[in-house]
Amino acid sequence: MLAKVNSRVARSFAADHPNFRKLWIAQSISALGSQVTFVVFPLAALYALDADAKEVGILSAVERLPFLLFGSFAGVLIDRWRSRRVLILMDWIRAVALGLIPALWLSHTLNIHWLYGVAFAVGACTVFFDIAYQSTLTSLVRPTDLLTANRWLEASGSLANVSGPGVAAVLLKVLSAPVTIAVDAFSFVVSALFIHSIRAPDPKPVVAHDASIWQDFKSGLRFIFSTSLLKWNVAIIAMWNLLKSGLLAIFFVYLARDLKMSSASAAALVVVGSLGSFLGVAVVGRITRWFGLGWCIVLSMCAGSVGGALLAAAGGSSWLAIAVVATGFALISAAEPLFNINAISIRQMITPTHLMGRTTGSMRFMVWGTLPVGALIAGFMGDALGARTTMVVIGLGFIIPAALALMSPFRHVRSVSHLVVRDDFQLEREST
Repeated sequence: MLAKVNSRVARSFAADHPNFRKLWIAQSISALGSQVTFVVFPLAALYALDADAKEVGILSAVERLPFLLFGSFAGVLIDRWRSRRVLILMDWIRAVALGLIPALWLSHTLNIHWLYGVAFAVGACTVFFDIAYQSTLTSLVRPTDLLTANRWLEASGSLANVSGPGVAAVLLKVLSAPVTIAVDAFSFVVSALFIHSIRAPDPKPVVAHDASIWQDFKSGLRFIFSTSLLKWNVAIIAMWNLLKSGLLAIFFVYLARDLKMSSASAAALVVVGSLGSFLGVAVVGRITRWFGLGWCIVLSMCAGSVGGALLAAAGGSSWLAIAVVATGFALISAAEPLFNINAISIRQMITPTHLMGRTTGSMRFMVWGTLPVGALIAGFMGDALGARTTMVVIGLGFIIPAALALMSPFRHVRSVSHLVVRDDFQLEREST
């Protein structure tokens, strides 16, 4: 019944917002292709290039390194550019970069260094795309519709989380891992075409002539650290991303080497585990109504800590161990939409429009900057201590973001009425 109600609401919302629908379709197609690559990229390194745990960790870190290098100033630049042009350009660059992998493989010149280069290019484009995407969304829907829009987007992301690895598993049965990456390249082409079809105005932002990029960057940071909810958001998700990045860097090594799974079986396990994201989307509305926006965020981190504990408890290569790993991964997958839908909506609602890009960019710099760190640590730990020991350490570490959420002021946010846009920050740059 809940699914039918949510479906009717979603269809009505999408029908009433045709430009949002195009943006959603573009993001859904792109997310599906990205999930295929999420599975296939490390498997290409492991099975096609015989990479070790350290090299897979480096590959994961290189893909996330642009968030640390460019995330801080990307938002400032996007505040000065037409956001939809940024989305289209980033999609086309990612399509070309990913298309190099099958071309190099077919010419027998693919090596781990090419994978590093393509991963870095794709990661850099993703930095700009994801920040511009937030700005574009707020220009296409009303502030009161952001929760609905983000639920709709998170639902499509959850569908991609489940179907992407499944598509990868099928393709891996009939194609090689490098050729399967071509599917993702094509998905970015389709995404670019849908975004191009949006007919809403995309005006050039108004920027003060005397405003430097550095001043705008500092104003974004000042806004974050003067807003309690955003400060705690940074602390919680930075730790979560550190752990999740480490988990993903070592996860496929663990499945392939410790659980002795084939590439297709590993992709299938990710499908089962990713079903948890559907659970998160399905219950987020009910949990928010029962406990409020803030406590939904707290409970999401608690669910993630339970999932981490299960990953730490699983041992051996038996079917029971595989089932426990899948359940733990499912709980961690369920936690993400529970957190993202409400936390992102809160940020969008309390941030003034003119600060949206730089605030999003600064937050991404801080919270996604931990991604390469976590991947590198996990990669080197896996090489030195083994994938199983690394999984235990990371799994137990998920207790930390749960503890931070329990201490945060999110506990006191019951509904949208408790949120206030920080318009007092509007003239800060000029006054400094």
